[in-house]
Amino acid sequence: MKKIVFNTFKYLLFFAIGVLIFWALYRELEWENLKAALRHLNYFLIFLSVTFSVLAHVSRAFRWNMLIRPMGYKPRTWNTFLSILVLYFVNLIVPRAGEVARCTVLSQTDRIPFAKLLGTVIVERVADFLMLILLSIIIFAMNFSVVVDFFNEQLDVQAKINALLHGKLLVMAVIFLLVLIVGSYFGLKRIKKTSFWGKIIHLKDQFVEGIKTIAHMKHKWLFILHTCTIFFLWLIMLYVVFLAFKPTSHLTLRDGMLVFLMGGLAMLAPVQGGIGPWHFMVYKSLEVFFHIAEDDGKIFAAVAHTSTNLIYLMIGGLALAYLIFKYGKNKIRLTQPTGQ
Repeated sequence: MKKIVFNTFKYLLFFAIGVLIFWALYRELEWENLKAALRHLNYFLIFLSVTFSVLAHVSRAFRWNMLIRPMGYKPRTWNTFLSILVLYFVNLIVPRAGEVARCTVLSQTDRIPFAKLLGTVIVERVADFLMLILLSIIIFAMNFSVVVDFFNEQLDVQAKINALLHGKLLVMAVIFLLVLIVGSYFGLKRIKKTSFWGKIIHLKDQFVEGIKTIAHMKHKWLFILHTCTIFFLWLIMLYVVFLAFKPTSHLTLRDGMLVFLMGGLAMLAPVQGGIGPWHFMVYKSLEVFFHIAEDDGKIFAAVAHTSTNLIYLMIGGLALAYLIFKYGKNKIRLTQPTGQ
């Protein structure tokens, strides 16, 4: 019960911080400007942006199946796709919980051990991380001078970094890390003497088997192609919104890549749907890099974020409702199955 209360408090706190950042950004926005912008939006392009987003999920479903099938399981592609929609739905409510939710759903619909699915998800995360690093290097190389100018503008960020590197915070962080390592060592020695350790070893073996699927996977180049396709569709999804909004319609795909990357970095914050931090990074990037007016940048961020996440909320909720209806509410739960 204490853990549930703590986690609930933590998620509500992060959500409150995100809402506070969002409120601080938009409290002085001229609402007449927002209304005018919404009247002149190209809604066909907004719909096209949402379509690209859904296609990215389709590609993710095929890619995930490529990792699962070498373990001897044949999940239905439709179920895999729906579980990915549930992922985004859950992430909008509880940050970082979507990966567990999609593994839980697929383990219940297609009878695949949860730990094995989690191992394949780690492979996906590694692939996405490597792709993000590659894209970051390419985009920063293409826009190096612009990026330097951006960070030079953020004097408060520089001050905090300097304080972290040269102040007491660094010493405290080192001490905390040492205490954590020593405590973990002695704690692990005690855990190994319990029956619970055997269950951990069993889960670890299944987890490692999931990780090893990459070595046995056929058509590795197709896996790489799907990974590239997913990121390309995410980029196009954002860029199409540039074209739908007149103040940003003149920006190029190269410009969109930089904003896409900065927004992606903001999504690392543990806030539901990136609300607040994502808006700040996107509007600030537009303002500093491309001299887009502050209100226009904020309106663009609001339109791009809202259109995407409303769809995730709607179709993710429908996907979950469909799965519950088809398989029964007693079989579809968003908590880790027991005995796996």
